[in-house]
Order: sequence, then structure tokens, then C-alpha cells
Amino acid sequence: MEAITNTLGLNWQGLLWHIANFAVLLILLQRFLFKPVVGMLDARAQRVRDSMEQAEQARRAAEQAEADRQTLLAETRREAEQIRARADEQAKRILAAAEARAQERQRHIEQQAEESARQIEERVMAQVRAQLADLVVTAVDRVTRGVLDANAQRGLVQQFLTTTTDRAR
Repeated sequence: MEAITNTLGLNWQGLLWHIANFAVLLILLQRFLFKPVVGMLDARAQRVRDSMEQAEQARRAAEQAEADRQTLLAETRREAEQIRARADEQAKRILAAAEARAQERQRHIEQQAEESARQIEERVMAQVRAQLADLVVTAVDRVTRGVLDANAQRGLVQQFLTTTTDRAR
């Protein structure tokens, strides 16, 4: 074996010291390097998992916020439609009331116009009667020249006007 070791150039004693040193180095590395590094890696992995969980929670919160926004938007649109419908209904009522007032005012104006026309007609008829009476008196006076006195003439004129008015109606 010594021949092999001499041929290969191995020193058993140095080899054992190297193995012992290597074992001590492994123990020290295990204790002071690997454990802290593995601990840091585990902590980093935990932080990554926590970040992923927080990101998932944030995504769910964003989805919920979007759903709430959509619901609120739909509700707002529904309320706006109701307000528009109420405004349309109120506008129709106001328009109907204004139309009714306009029709009532038109009827009132027509009644006033009819009353005014009737009064004008009565005045014109009264003027026509008066003028006709004067003409009749003048005509009767010329025809009868002294046969009838003034009271008798007026009585005849009044009788003529009454019959003429009754026929005109």
C-alpha cells in the first residue's frame, strides 16, 4: 500500500488532516453559513408568499370594487331614468294644465267677444230704431201734415217699431 501511495504521491497523514479540516469546515459552514443562508432564503420565500397573498387579496378587492362600481353605476342610471321619467310626467302635467288654462282663457275671451258683439248689436239696433223712428215720424208728418197730432204720431211709430222688431227677431 505504501508503494501505491508512493506511486500516487499520497501522504496518509496529510490526507487525514485534510479530511479532518474539510469535515471541520463543513461543520462550520453548516452551522454558520448554510443555516443562515437557508434561513434567509426561507424568509425570502415567506415574504414572496406573503406578497403573492397580498397581491391576490388586492386583486379580489379590485374585483369587488369594480363590481361595486358597476352596481352603483347601474343604480345611478336607474335613478337617473326614474328622475327623467318623473320630469317627463311633470312636464306633461304642466303642459296639460297650461293647455287647460289656455282653453279656459280662450272660452272666456270668446264669451267676452260674444257679449261685446251682442252689446254692440243692441246699440246699433237701438240707433237704427231711433233713426227709423225719426224717419217714420218725418214720413208720417209729411204724409199726414196736420191730420194727426204729435202724440198720435208717436203711438203709431211705437207700434210700427214693435212689430218691426218682433219680425226681425
